[in-house]
Amino acid sequence: MTRRRSALDPFSRLVAAGCIALVLALTVLAASPPLHAWLHGEKALDADDDCAIVLFAQGVTPVLAAVLAMVIALRVMAEDLPAPHRLLLEAPRFELPPGCGPPQS
Repeated sequence: MTRRRSALDPFSRLVAAGCIALVLALTVLAASPPLHAWLHGEKALDADDDCAIVLFAQGVTPVLAAVLAMVIALRVMAEDLPAPHRLLLEAPRFELPPGCGPPQS
């Protein structure tokens, strides 16, 4: 039995693992107010705190970062994908050339 190898290079795997770790860390910090307060130090947390953890917990995502991530991902994927094949279509054989009528009998 042969093992299938992934088409992703090590850098892509590292970036994916980093993104997963970031989302998991934001989830844990958003769910635990004591950990969130510990991250900020001794500063008392208020409702107007505009850090990434609060924005993540409220569902706010920076649109520019999402668009940039998509553009970068599409550029990286475009370099790895082969160029599409061109279809060479033939004209049907049963059609008459333009300007010619049916044969006279």
